[in-house]
Amino acid sequence: MTHVNFYKLSGDFDAALVLACRLTEKAFQQGLQVLLYTPDEATSRQLDELLWSFKPSAFLPHAVEATPASDIAISHGDDPGEHHGILINLADEAPGWFSRFEKTIEIVYDEQQVIDSKRERFRFYKSRGYPLQYHDLSKPE
Repeated sequence: MTHVNFYKLSGDFDAALVLACRLTEKAFQQGLQVLLYTPDEATSRQLDELLWSFKPSAFLPHAVEATPASDIAISHGDDPGEHHGILINLADEAPGWFSRFEKTIEIVYDEQQVIDSKRERFRFYKSRGYPLQYHDLSKPE
């Protein structure tokens, strides 16, 4: 069954994209496949550029659109390809195929519409019995 992790952070959508890059780097270092699902082509292109530049020492080889050879893929389409590892969902809605993945990650940031949407999504996952974890990165440690 898909495990669902929610990450709450302070900041805006740009901060969410940076967190997505950090989570992708961590997963890649662990040998896991990652699919970054975005709402549209413009966001896919923005994330493509950010994966190359968010951290000077990082090297995250990736592809825009999932291919069998890509361990890291960015997609805004309907087909996740052969990816089944980690889904980082940056879109407004959960894709219908999220349950194909071992883990789905939802990022919550400081925009009321997003907070409301993610609360609803949390209830959706919970009502269907998906194991949930919540990580609050907005509070100082």
